[in-house]
Amino acid sequence: MNYFLEEIKIDLQDTPVENIFITDFMPLADGTYVKVYLLGYKYANDKENSSSFNNETIAKNLKIPLSDVLNAWTFWESQGIVKKYKAEDEYNYSVEFMNLKQLYVDKIYKHLSASSSLPSLSKENKSYVNNNDLIELNKDEEFVQMHKEIERIFGKFVNISDKRKINQWQRQYDLSPEMIIQAFSYCVNNKKKRSMSYIEKTIAAWNRAGVTDLDTLAEFLETKEERYFIYSRISQSLGFMNRALTEGEMTTIDKWFDDFGFSKEMVLKALENSTKISSPNISYFDAILEKWYEKGFKTPEDIVDDRKSVAKKDTPTEKKPSQGTKNKFHNFEQTFSEYSEKEMEEIAQRNLKKKLEKLGIPVPAEE
Repeated sequence: MNYFLEEIKIDLQDTPVENIFITDFMPLADGTYVKVYLLGYKYANDKENSSSFNNETIAKNLKIPLSDVLNAWTFWESQGIVKKYKAEDEYNYSVEFMNLKQLYVDKIYKHLSASSSLPSLSKENKSYVNNNDLIELNKDEEFVQMHKEIERIFGKFVNISDKRKINQWQRQYDLSPEMIIQAFSYCVNNKKKRSMSYIEKTIAAWNRAGVTDLDTLAEFLETKEERYFIYSRISQSLGFMNRALTEGEMTTIDKWFDDFGFSKEMVLKALENSTKISSPNISYFDAILEKWYEKGFKTPEDIVDDRKSVAKKDTPTEKKPSQGTKNKFHNFEQTFSEYSEKEMEEIAQRNLKKKLEKLGIPVPAEE
């Protein structure tokens, strides 16, 4: 017994493209530049025929001007992922494609480990020097999720240069991934600022104020930015340690203040109910506050008074027949009230006489 693969009849070949190009560099470029890179990369992988291809071949196959091809290589060289080698023919020079995995090692992680003045990112406070350590860093789920969440907040891929800055801030200010995420969320969602320099200044300001974790951040923002403090506080109550609130969630929170007119104390009162369910979410809090709004609650005392009122209503009491209810007792009582005592006595005598007659008992003569 043995194992074997079916032999391919026609080898159509494959071109492996590194994910780093797709996630970090492709979003930066014009679509034409991406086409040029991919077709050139395909030619570079064809070892037997690579010398027969040139920039004019790419322009012809993509049906674009030669100038677009040349501009594309100039752009990719400025990004550091190709190198141009000039030849006698100014149009058909050689292009070397850089290994993007090695580029990550050289440009990001070695740069960080060489910065001895910066604290280490790892919990063990070790420097990432060798390749094995770098591989382990990319396997760190918190590290990967941090960059994904930042990209979600930005609404676009984060390029390699910005990722290097983010990692530098994390090490320099000794911040956890969730604190980096909160910094991006604060600047993008609350301040409407997307520049990396603004985000860096914000992180530096937090550091000078002694903000080191989510608790100290909440305290700091409570005095500086009350609305964002609420965002941060609710995020904590929901257990969103590694993600920021979405735009839709923040819109719902804004409704509690702007439309319902609730105070911070009322919203925080609603948050106390987060312990009652296993997976609290914004919709859960929204339902509570909407009910309070419909009942006209304005302060936490209104909630307490309402609970007392409900408890009082639930106390058992003697029920009285409704005035609108018609039954035999009601009819008898109503009839009884319509006759005098003498008339009632005569009615009783007549009824007794009828019963005696039915039983065959002689009725005594009236005196």
